[in-house]
Amino acid sequence: MRPAQAREDATAATQARALGPAVQAVITSPQRKLALIDGKIVPLGGSVRDGTLVGVNESGAVLRKDGSLAVLPMHPDVRKTPARGDER
Repeated sequence: MRPAQAREDATAATQARALGPAVQAVITSPQRKLALIDGKIVPLGGSVRDGTLVGVNESGAVLRKDGSLAVLPMHPDVRKTPARGDER
């Protein structure tokens, strides 16, 4: 048997995949650059979702597909805002 929430989790995962590749982690070193995209370890120059991984940095990855670039942020739901000064 599977837990009751398993179906909901599977539906959420399917919806997330439909929105585009998700970057879970990146590994950068002088010797290599890798990204964990949709649960698959992809080296720089590797293929994922009919595209090629052309860039990796600490905040995400870049895919080239059909001549265009797609920036995949590691935390797409995080919105950065400037820090407010000390308001006294």
